[in-house]
Order: sequence, then C-alpha cells, then structure tokens
Amino acid sequence: MLNVLLKIYLVHLRVSIFCFFFCAVIMKGYGQKLAKTLAPQYQWEYSYSAALPSSPFDSLRPRTPFKNWALGYAWEKPFPDRSNKKFYLSPILPQINLNRVQGFEASLMAYYKIAHHAIFKVKLNYGFSDRIFRPTLAMRKDFNPQLTLILKAGNELRQFNQSPAIVPRANSINNLFFGNNYAKLYASRFLSLSHYYTGKKQYNFKLKNKVSLVANSAAYNSPSTYLFKSNEIAEKEINTVSPSGISFGGFNSISQIEHELVVQFGRENTSKTYFSHLGIAIKNSVPLNNPELLHINESSVNDIRKIYKPYTHWSLQHKQLIVFSDLGHFKSFVQLGGFIKNSSLPFTDLKHFNGNETSVMRGSYLEVFGLLPYYEFSTNGKYLQGHLEHNFKGFLWQKLPLIKVLNLHTIVSLKTLYTQGRNPYKELAIGLGNIGIGKTKILRVDFFKSLRKQEVNTAIRFGLVY
Repeated sequence: MLNVLLKIYLVHLRVSIFCFFFCAVIMKGYGQKLAKTLAPQYQWEYSYSAALPSSPFDSLRPRTPFKNWALGYAWEKPFPDRSNKKFYLSPILPQINLNRVQGFEASLMAYYKIAHHAIFKVKLNYGFSDRIFRPTLAMRKDFNPQLTLILKAGNELRQFNQSPAIVPRANSINNLFFGNNYAKLYASRFLSLSHYYTGKKQYNFKLKNKVSLVANSAAYNSPSTYLFKSNEIAEKEINTVSPSGISFGGFNSISQIEHELVVQFGRENTSKTYFSHLGIAIKNSVPLNNPELLHINESSVNDIRKIYKPYTHWSLQHKQLIVFSDLGHFKSFVQLGGFIKNSSLPFTDLKHFNGNETSVMRGSYLEVFGLLPYYEFSTNGKYLQGHLEHNFKGFLWQKLPLIKVLNLHTIVSLKTLYTQGRNPYKELAIGLGNIGIGKTKILRVDFFKSLRKQEVNTAIRFGLVY
C-alpha cells in the first residue's frame, strides 16, 4: 500500500514540477498570464462597496499567445489606443464552471458601446443539467467622470454570501474531484438602478446609491451533477437552501424592495506608501406581501407577514495600508455592523462572512478567513471582524547568504470574528510569499491555526498572488 501511495505521489510531484518550470522557463515569463487564463483571479468586492464596475473598454489585453475569445486573457491597465472599439465578446473559457444546481454551466457575455459614454451588456448563462437559460441585461451611462447610472435586470443564481465566499472555479474543482459542495445558491429575479458618484480625486470620495426589486426563491440540486457518487447518496442533499449546521434553516419565496447606500472616502499620500479608507453602508429591505407576486395562497399572507418584516442593516468598515522602507508593509481591515428590526430574517439577508473550507486561498487575503466554515457564523445580530497582516518582505532573510537570493516574503496575520450570541473566533497565520522563478513568483503558502473556545484547528493553505 505504501509503495502504491509513493508512486502516486511521485507521479503528481513530477507533473507539478514540469508544469511549474514550463510556465517559468519555457513560456519565458508568460507563466503568470497563463495562470490568469486557466484560473482567473477573482475580483473581490466586499459586502458593501462603492467601486464602479469595470468595463473591457477601459482595459488593455496583454500581449500573450492566448489572444482569442475562447481561451481568454486578463485585463491589466487603461489604454487610449482602443477607444474606438465598439464590440467586445468576453472569453468563454473562464466562464465555464460546475455547481450542483446547474451541473456544468457557461456564460456568454457581450459588450456593445452604443455611444462614447454608453455601454450595453448582455450575459446569457445556461445550465446543462437544469437546462435553464438565465439572461441578464445591463445599460451603463457615464454622464461625466464623476456620475454613472447603471440599469440592470435579469435572472441569475446567487450565493448567499455575495462577496462571494466561494470562488466558482474552486467550487468546480471540489465538486469534480473531491465531491464537496461548498457554494450554496438561490435563484433571484431582479430589476435594479444604481447611481455611482466619484468626488475629487484627492479626497478619494465614492458614493453608491442603489434601489432594487428582487424576487428570491429556492434552488435545488440536480443528482446528475454528482460524478463520483451514487444517486442514493445524492438524494440526501436535494436543495441548497439550508447549508449544513445552520440553525436559521431555509426561506420561503419572497419579493422585496431593497435600497442600499454606500459612502466611501479616504486619503492616500503622493508616494503611495499610505492609504486609509473608511466605508459606511446602510441597507433597507421591505418585503412585498402580495400573494400574486409571491405565488402563494391568500391564507399564507399572514404567515409571511409574521416571518418577514422590514429591516435595516448598517455597516462601518475601515481599510488601511502603511508601507515601511525596510520592514515591509502593514495592512488592516476592520468591519463593525448590525441589524435594526432583525426579527426572523430570510437566510439570504443575513450577514455572511468570507470563510474557506478548501486548501486554496483566492481573492484578497486581507478580507477572508483561512479556516472559517462558510456559513456557520452567519448572523442577524451585531458583529465585528478584524484582519491584521504584516508582510516583512525579505527583511528576515537578508542575512542568510543562500536563502536571501530567493527574496522570500515572510507574512504574519491575525484574524478575529465576534458575532452576537457566539464564542469569539480567532485565527493566527504565518506564511511565505513571493515563491517562484522570475516573473512567476506568485505562489504563497500559509500555516493557519484557528481558536474557538476549546477547539483548535490547523491547516496549510496555498494561493496565487498576482
């Protein structure tokens, strides 16, 4: 048995080493761009953000051997030379994923520039197991450099945590090879109007004002998406409404009007060695107890009124970066929030935190926990989370003759989470970053240790940092 395991390990080790050196040496620096193509970096947008959505017309495609719509490429920096481009078809390969509701699903996205400051976007998503088309249409109008309006309507599957907590590519890999279903989805039909305002650059002021009409309903798993399980086992998990271990349970179909107001402001010095951002967010939600909209009987209206009531979710968050000349840089992210009139909220409207139950970290390390179960700490009460991280760069390795050539980065982090009615959750981590060769120094490895009451867990997490 040991010999068999050793052979398997050596085979995978050889494949991993070959792939790494292929990207680093044979591709002559294209390894990073290839990694972005096969596993695109997910653009994290925290719970409440006033950042204006990006557009392909604002970006430049890097010069790589993968310039075609099927394989895809990363958008890297603004460009003036393609301002006359009017049509853009997004690459389809990065948009192919797997989840338990749709099986394999793919999205085709097209952008059309109607006028110099007006963009029309169409997204057509199709699930090959449930055989449902989910279209989304959006119209964006930039009135000036400070003011933008976006009108959006469609039908889509959403994660309960819309940060999101689980990157679609990571969830696909875990479904295919490990049989783990992490992404919990629900169906949402929506119509929204968003207003973005960006103030003078020196104040770094941003405002988002959004009103939405949404109709949320449960989404159910398809047994055919279990590739390595029998149907008998698959039948035990027939819906994605109630993630395991969640006391709040599921939710009935509900329509509601939502209003979200986000204000962000901060400052940054000219040398870009310091910035400090403060965000204030308020979200109000009012359910529509109309039997016709809810598709329920008249007798159930009173029950719906008792379950779902108007509520307000408030949040304060602060993000900071301080760069030291010789000691690396320090980053912090703190968020404080809570609910007003929070009686019996639907699970979709609870506050969810960015956890991780896989061996891979993606997105911003500063805004995600390394070992936190995805929905175990979801809450309708007060909460406080803090993330501190210091990257010493190569400071600790400078006096070691051989190791200092590698220019490894030592990273230490502390994370904590307090939610109303639960024991505090803490994480400590130490890691090595900037691992690789040449332009492919994108690997980071962290050792995490979590503390919760008397329970202690440890694990190693890998990640790509671009």
